[in-house]
Amino acid sequence: MAERVSVDDLGIWVTHPNGTTGLPWVEVASVAVYASLIPPDDQRIVWMDATHVSGEFVEINNMTEGFNDAVAAVISRSGRGPLDLSRLHPSDSPAEIYRAEL
Repeated sequence: MAERVSVDDLGIWVTHPNGTTGLPWVEVASVAVYASLIPPDDQRIVWMDATHVSGEFVEINNMTEGFNDAVAAVISRSGRGPLDLSRLHPSDSPAEIYRAEL
């Protein structure tokens, strides 16, 4: 079984072969997306970082099943407009798609 990311009313979750990990919304400070190039062949990867209120984070990439739907669900939750992930460039700063109201 491959990893799968999902977003629901309770939080952001990654299901692994041995269980599920993630962050409940009450513990999420912010979520951002960014692109990077992975050596040796400069494969483009898009990442979603969900930052915990402690400063630790969960990093999920677009090779994870359900990634695009999860990003769209986070954006929808934040009330922001859609984001074209294909336009993210590795030289761009991370694009914040969610910030908790503290």
